[in-house]
Amino acid sequence: MKTTDKAVVLSRLPYSETSLIVNLFTFESGLQTFLFQGAKKKKGLILFPLELVEITYYRRNDSSLLKLTEMQSLEPLHHLLDNPLKSSIAFFVSELMMICLRDNHQDKKLFQFLSDEIHWLNLSGELSNYLIWFLAQVSKLEGFQPEIQSNPPRYFELQEGKFTNELPFFPAYLEESWLHWLADSLQYEKMDFLSLNIPKEERVKLIDAWLEYFQFHVSGMRKMKSLEVIRTVFN
Repeated sequence: MKTTDKAVVLSRLPYSETSLIVNLFTFESGLQTFLFQGAKKKKGLILFPLELVEITYYRRNDSSLLKLTEMQSLEPLHHLLDNPLKSSIAFFVSELMMICLRDNHQDKKLFQFLSDEIHWLNLSGELSNYLIWFLAQVSKLEGFQPEIQSNPPRYFELQEGKFTNELPFFPAYLEESWLHWLADSLQYEKMDFLSLNIPKEERVKLIDAWLEYFQFHVSGMRKMKSLEVIRTVFN
């Protein structure tokens, strides 16, 4: 059965001299893995992380892999490809999505959010605080948004997900002067948060804090390979 869908490219792996294994976040079917035969021979095919595409594919009876037959870019991402900071963010976001998404699990709200953010990321230059805000929005969309009991908070309780001034019962918590930026990333409008003057040395700490929180609430969360690149680029 032939199916057409929209998708976001997350990763690709070589399969043969001419073919690829491609992981895509699709609008209708969530995270899917495809065999794309002859992909390396197709002119103009980039398959860069976060590329927005329209795909045509078939479900094979002899394999769990879906067979991808056609792929067409929906939006040129020239600015994202040419900018080292933007491309680093693209690799980070695509790796995060590979971890957070479950196979075959439809998530149209997250797909639309990600599509809008890819378009914005390609055109915008306001990037310094972006990943802090982005991680906050993913926690909202995936249903594990921390509760803000106090702001500014003294503690960030990671297991139950609370910003509070009361000493947490569980041992997994953060106590830092910059925690209020995390609470702000949940409450502020996007451009208001991105315009905040967060000290450079605190930005990566804030990203680390969000990822530490994700470890308690995302099954299979692991240390991200792209994080070291983000640390280097942001510093």
